[in-house]
Amino acid sequence: MKKLLLLFPVFCLCGTFQSALIAQSMLVSDAISIRNDYGYELIGRLRDRILVFRDKYHDFEVQAYDNQMKLAWSRNLEDLDSRGIQVVAVMAGKNDFSIVHKIRRRGFAVLRIHKYDPGANLIDSMIIKDYGERMFNPPVLGYIQSDDRNCIVVLNTSDRSQIEATCFQLDKMQVLWDKTFQLKQEYDEFSPPAMVLSNKGDFFLVAEENNRNRRMEEHKINILQVQNGAERVTQVPLPNFLTVSASCAYDNVNKQLVVAGLYSEKSKDRANGAFYIRMTSGATIPQVVHNEPFDDKFISILRQKEVGDDTKGIDESEVKQLVLRQDGGAVMVVERNHQLQRGASAGRGFWRDGMRLVIDYYYDDLFVLGFQPDGKPQWKTVLHKKQYSQDDEGTFSSFFLFLNSDKLRFLFNDEIKYENTCSEYVITPLGDFDRNSLLTTVNQNLRLRFRDALQLNAGECLIPSEFRNKLRLVLLKW
Repeated sequence: MKKLLLLFPVFCLCGTFQSALIAQSMLVSDAISIRNDYGYELIGRLRDRILVFRDKYHDFEVQAYDNQMKLAWSRNLEDLDSRGIQVVAVMAGKNDFSIVHKIRRRGFAVLRIHKYDPGANLIDSMIIKDYGERMFNPPVLGYIQSDDRNCIVVLNTSDRSQIEATCFQLDKMQVLWDKTFQLKQEYDEFSPPAMVLSNKGDFFLVAEENNRNRRMEEHKINILQVQNGAERVTQVPLPNFLTVSASCAYDNVNKQLVVAGLYSEKSKDRANGAFYIRMTSGATIPQVVHNEPFDDKFISILRQKEVGDDTKGIDESEVKQLVLRQDGGAVMVVERNHQLQRGASAGRGFWRDGMRLVIDYYYDDLFVLGFQPDGKPQWKTVLHKKQYSQDDEGTFSSFFLFLNSDKLRFLFNDEIKYENTCSEYVITPLGDFDRNSLLTTVNQNLRLRFRDALQLNAGECLIPSEFRNKLRLVLLKW
């Protein structure tokens, strides 16, 4: 059978002690206190240093680590005034990094960018957008970034009936376009539109319409394209099912948009199958629209029990990521997760009638589907895991997907506790997989946040660890 290659570059992992099970090493930095920090961001590797940005409320700092994960230098960013500043994004380029931030003064809001060299010296700055006076409706900002990390769209979602979007090109330090999109249906935090950005600044917004049981016959997906500042909307009717969860990605090699997700035949509580949409950039209609139900054998393997007529489908499922293939197909990664709120006499949470509200977080099995270019599933794989935590927002749960040209690596904590083991699933392009023990955190003072890890290059991965208000950085190599 012909071997299918993934679009992503080859990447791997490293550290300071040798594992007896797989060829890997791990390097761990010294601990730094983050008790009083507002947050931090992994910038990545620039030249021969790994950079980390720290927001310390009253000042901003960049720390640099050498190849042995020793602190090489630390520098305060004096040009950033901490008064009224919100950091929106910290992004690494090839030879620099940028900080996009909002400045708010007396009801007026301005979006700015500062660019720095690898030594954290300011080399350029400019205003991206002036939002003007918005005393009662201040901008609520987020962003998406292109695969090459050179284009960014900053999104203002303070008004749920519309989205303000500003596209900015980092290397040329210029605004490509600035638009406001009106939405036909107001979205909520549980069903926001999916958005993706190409390396050239082409923007795609995918929004559901009539995605509810009573109006299933009118269900459709609206795809908004912005190319060279011009807008076009494509409607894709989907009258036979409801969308449970979906994601989109832009294929910069084949110049096409890919939308894939889970669908339900009756209720959005359970997914009955998967769908796949592929549309060439600039086209008025999609080239491929295909959906296919899950078979009982696959559902039985996933749920680890026989499927009855009244329990068909997969509940609590969320599409986490799409990985594109060179042949125009894709790999869809789905995770089963849910939250449970309950009253208890102990634990953290909000007081309600003398009881505490405790939130349990469950992040369980993964299932991965490989789609052919015509939208038909080529293979389906189930990756079992069980993760449970309480009142931590699932910080140490879920997984990190490490991308290679010939395999996918899923890294995760086996259990969510102070000392545990970490494992990986390694999947080939044909869906075959192995499970390996990755490392142990026993007596290491480590709690790894895999979901916030950063892939540095073809052979390195940087993982933050938070243990008793101490931050350590773990560099894994293969």
